Amino acid sequence: MYKDLMIPMTGSAGDADALRLAVKLAARHSARLSVLESVDLPVPISHAWDMVPDPTGGGVYEALRERGQQRLAELKARLDDETVCWDARAVEALYADAPHTVAREAFDADLCLLAGSGGRADGAAALHAWFTALLLESGRPVLVVPPASGPTLPLRRAMLAWQPTRPTARAVHDALPLLADAGLVELVVIGRGDDDPALDSARRMVAHLVRHSIPTDLVNLRAGEHSVAEVLLDYAERSGVQLLVAGGYGHSRLREWVLGGVTRELLLSAQLPVFFGH
Repeated sequence: MYKDLMIPMTGSAGDADALRLAVKLAARHSARLSVLESVDLPVPISHAWDMVPDPTGGGVYEALRERGQQRLAELKARLDDETVCWDARAVEALYADAPHTVAREAFDADLCLLAGSGGRADGAAALHAWFTALLLESGRPVLVVPPASGPTLPLRRAMLAWQPTRPTARAVHDALPLLADAGLVELVVIGRGDDDPALDSARRMVAHLVRHSIPTDLVNLRAGEHSVAEVLLDYAERSGVQLLVAGGYGHSRLREWVLGGVTRELLLSAQLPVFFGH
């Protein structure tokens, strides 16, 4: 069971849907939900003689803080009708940007939720910044929720994108409280066919999940001319999958995020919630 959930408000169109799912999860797991409203403050300007905290005499800082408090008040009004245990607070980002500042607030969370873009290009850069900070700096799993994708709970069908790596194994075990509720879990291997070396570990993982009383089937697919992410998302759509669990890779931000990868494609293209572990 999850007992502490955290979600930052990113200012994107998907915040409302991600928050609705966070409330559902908090209710399902009797968890406490922490909702963070970030306030981005400009870095103080220094000169040879002194540090000037705000060259406008306090006007910019005060205006930004007031705006943040207004958003926080609206957020609290939204949560007042909920029966789950929650707290909402503003976090000031001064010497680091909001995603990095919020990531340091997530150490005591079992799971972080984050609004996704659902394939919208205009939100890709901001999502990328929030996701990489939370996944790589907080040490916590991240559930990315695209707009209009909030599933019913308990899940009817979930899918694991399996490969025998540490991030994938971490994702599976971090997702166990969600998978334990699912009607069916499909562990999907995308590889060379019946002689794929990943199948041995996949069969052991299926048996492991069954021992956890999680009904799990093994599915072996081939990518062919399509990318791994395309095959996973196509299968999820055809099969009615409500949640995809995958390892999140970011060993080198330059290599992984600029040059691309399965993680990046799932993050930016998925129309269903994706649970990433690292």
